[in-house]
Amino acid sequence: MVFGWGKKKHEVSETSLENKLELDQLDSILSAKKAELQKKIVTQSKPLFSEIEAELKAIYKIVDHLKSDDLKVDDIEKVLRVIVVRAKTEVIDVISKESKSLPPASTYDEVLKTADVASHTLKKIGDVLGKHSRVIHVFAKKYAQELKDHLARVTENHVMLTKMLGDYSTLDSSSGMIKDAVSKIHACVKEIKEIQNHIAKLQDSDGMAQKLHDTTQKQIIDIRNSAEYAQFLDVENKLLQIKSQEEKLDREIDDEFSKISRPLGKYVYVTSLDKALKSILERLVERPSQVIVAEKKESIIMILESCMKGIVSGTVSVKETDKSVDNLTHIMSTLDTMILQKNKIQAQIQETQNRTSSFDKKTLESLEKQLAKSKSDSQDAQAKIKNLQSDLAQKESQKQKLYSDLKSALDRLGIKGDLA
Repeated sequence: MVFGWGKKKHEVSETSLENKLELDQLDSILSAKKAELQKKIVTQSKPLFSEIEAELKAIYKIVDHLKSDDLKVDDIEKVLRVIVVRAKTEVIDVISKESKSLPPASTYDEVLKTADVASHTLKKIGDVLGKHSRVIHVFAKKYAQELKDHLARVTENHVMLTKMLGDYSTLDSSSGMIKDAVSKIHACVKEIKEIQNHIAKLQDSDGMAQKLHDTTQKQIIDIRNSAEYAQFLDVENKLLQIKSQEEKLDREIDDEFSKISRPLGKYVYVTSLDKALKSILERLVERPSQVIVAEKKESIIMILESCMKGIVSGTVSVKETDKSVDNLTHIMSTLDTMILQKNKIQAQIQETQNRTSSFDKKTLESLEKQLAKSKSDSQDAQAKIKNLQSDLAQKESQKQKLYSDLKSALDRLGIKGDLA
């Protein structure tokens, strides 16, 4: 015989609820279920404790008889006698120390304490009897079966008590997990609503952007189909042609002045001209076509003549004096023609530009920017909506998983009903 006891798998009793289960009701349902189970445990544990105490008293009584029994150890050899006496003494000492009444258990907390005391006592008795099981069966055979029977009944009642307490422990643990699951569901639902609201706002923004895009596009089409815009394009084309002619004339003027660019470039460093004339001289060296205007004719002539005097006097050093003088003379003789041509083209440009003033180009440019921005805003909103819809699908899936896990947990506790 081996003294001790085993444990059975805890099971939770089922309770059926027919109504819809609101998430916010679960806390009160679980609290009520726990209170009901505690009350049930207190009621059902009383007869169990009574039986356990009765069986323990029977064991203590047997031990009292064992205490006065010499077990006829004088008839056995000395070594074995020592073993038997030691075993008897330890069994008596251990069990005698446990020979006290179980504390009362009128509340669930008291049941826990009393169960703990009973468990401790049972373990001590079971351990010592198990340790000396062979000695008791051989030398205290008349006590062995009684001890075994009483201990078996204590163990049986203790197992029933342990199962009840285990049921409550399972309920309490599951209640905590259920509350956590409800909290997660509430958080998930809140996040889903926030995403849905964000999507709705973005859809409104996208709708307004598309509406603005369509309206702006129609305005641009109307403008581009107008007679004023057609006239504007015609004027713009003519303006481009005139500016092309201006660029060609500028290149011709620059080419002519390139023939005297060396003398003029050297004259810059030796000239005694005043600041205003020297500024014109520097610009003639850099880009003459941009300096040739009527109001500067006299200044240009004065600069060219001064440069020519410098060449003749040797102040401005050049390789071919005569050629440089001839080129300067030629430039001065054609200066009027160059200025006339420049003025003519400038007048044509001005006249053509004046013809475009009746068309509001800035309005068209503003509408084109608005069109591009409304398209960009719509695309941006749609991209964000797509990302949020993906997040929403994940959150919906997460919510369904949480509901499924919660339903399974409630089913295991016997709490039936559809989650609302």
